[in-house]
Amino acid sequence: MKVINLSAEPIGRLHSWIPHGLQAECVVFLPDACPGKSPLPTGTAVLTRQPDWRRFAISDCGCGMRLLRSTVPPRDLDATRWDQLADRLRQNKGELGDLGGGNHFLDALTPYDDGPLHFLVHTGSRSESGLVDGLIDSPAEFDREFDRVVGWAADNRAKIHEEIEAIFGKTELMLDMPHNSYQQAGDGSVIIRKGSVNLRPGQFCVIPSHMSGDVVLVRATAKVEEILHSMSHGTGRKMSRGDCKPLADGFDFDALRKTVLIPSGVANSSMRTEGPYAYRELEECLALIEGYVEEVSRFAVVGYMGHL
Repeated sequence: MKVINLSAEPIGRLHSWIPHGLQAECVVFLPDACPGKSPLPTGTAVLTRQPDWRRFAISDCGCGMRLLRSTVPPRDLDATRWDQLADRLRQNKGELGDLGGGNHFLDALTPYDDGPLHFLVHTGSRSESGLVDGLIDSPAEFDREFDRVVGWAADNRAKIHEEIEAIFGKTELMLDMPHNSYQQAGDGSVIIRKGSVNLRPGQFCVIPSHMSGDVVLVRATAKVEEILHSMSHGTGRKMSRGDCKPLADGFDFDALRKTVLIPSGVANSSMRTEGPYAYRELEECLALIEGYVEEVSRFAVVGYMGHL
């Protein structure tokens, strides 16, 4: 098994995260690599030919990000509009257009090189994804249901897109990319991506850091072919949700609200496991993938909503 380590973790720790029973030809660990509840660690891409590969491809199927460019200046973002948008998303609870919980979010972004307000949507398939889990021993059914759920997750982001436009006007879709997916090839191999984007040379993807950190739009170089055409979907967690709690007790969320617009009704307590202290910084991530991508644009987070 070939292991490519683009994370800051020691190789021995990474080997301990590889699930029992995985027969892989290559495993890529990206900067956001971290273990979670899914069979594969987040921030990985795996090339395998084993017949039962589907048991490693489950968990939040189709989760992804959508980047939008608006036609309004950043000054048009205010508490009234942000609260109106949050209320619209709350009304979608359990239906398409529900932002969901966990680390899913909607960011309002302002580019450093001037330009209009941008929006970044990160959300997944929520309970829909669980419908795939029980089908790992029925390949045809698994594949059909997985594709349906990936489509549902994309439709969910599209509905949130519609809600954004209802408040802020027409926007341009810059990209929409899932980062929990699989890709089968004609030679019998499959690439499973968990928390990693399928990226070809010349294509763009977006890498966020945390709720008060920068977001960067990058373009893949030819070197991305060396890492299974895969790229990090963020900087990744640097600590578990449980380990966040002591740091959350001492973090000044009220000061954060003075620099990042957060909707009313989102309590500080609901953001305890998602605070800036929980995630790696962007520069650390970019240093680890130097040569694989080139920076195109950088944005500051000026509005955040999650845990609606």
